Amino acid sequence: MPPSRTLRKNARVLVICHKQLGDVALLEPALARIRAASGGPIDLLTRSGHAPLIELMEGVRMIHRAWFRRYDAIFCYDGLDKSSIHALLAFAPRKDLILRTPEDLRPLAARAFKVILAPGLGDRYVAEYNWDTTDVGVSTDFRPPKLNRPPESWRPAGFDTRDYLLLNPTAGWKSKRWKTKAWQALLDRFDGPEKILITSGAQHWQLEHSRAIADHLGDRAIFLGGATRLEEFLWLVANARMVLGVDGAAAHLAAAFGGKSLTVFVRTSNANWHFPTERSLAIAVDPDASGDARQRDIDEALANADALWRL
Repeated sequence: MPPSRTLRKNARVLVICHKQLGDVALLEPALARIRAASGGPIDLLTRSGHAPLIELMEGVRMIHRAWFRRYDAIFCYDGLDKSSIHALLAFAPRKDLILRTPEDLRPLAARAFKVILAPGLGDRYVAEYNWDTTDVGVSTDFRPPKLNRPPESWRPAGFDTRDYLLLNPTAGWKSKRWKTKAWQALLDRFDGPEKILITSGAQHWQLEHSRAIADHLGDRAIFLGGATRLEEFLWLVANARMVLGVDGAAAHLAAAFGGKSLTVFVRTSNANWHFPTERSLAIAVDPDASGDARQRDIDEALANADALWRL
């Protein structure tokens, strides 16, 4: 590694990350660190569907192709071949690849990047790991992800509900979900919100899981599973009185908007995927619990939800 990694002022910087929505939201502190060092906006190459999220990041411009463009530095946060191809076809004297584990390195990425950093995630918070491993020669204090609020034009058409709880019980991985009956038992006893807005992904199992919870709640539920555009989903998360769900994009977004959120961790690590604050709480549950153990998980979730709702 060269002795100095400092970015010059007004450096042209490209960031590449083709991961899921929540991962890109957690990248925001590292992007802010790069902006602080370069003093200007940076280009971000990511999945095209993430464009509304990128609009809410200060000083970040989304692009769709980097081929034959010239930059002073390129930072990449995934080892995918399509990301490596963009890095190979863009010109830059500095090309850094930042991975969570050395096992994520692929042969093409080893050719595309001049510096490969993979110290290992361990029990660190992902957003802080990205920030800490992004070496730009400027010392700044870490702060958790932060997003601008969505414009009012992103409000779903006809949606006029106020003071609602947003429940997003699914994530990209099926293994992250909490059992339907556990959610039903929790919400039966949670008497704070008059209306519970339920969102989810559009996959069959996601709709089936979230619909079962909505049907159990009856008229108390507003079901929008699989029915929102990303702009609408972002507005709904940002304007909810509280967000409740499993480890996934909704939880990360709620925290980045400064809202109140409770995240239920089923099989993933809350140390890696949650930054605890007074307004952002997390609990870990046993996915296979039954009887008294399952009841203790529900009781803990209810106590935290009650405290947050009244905060």
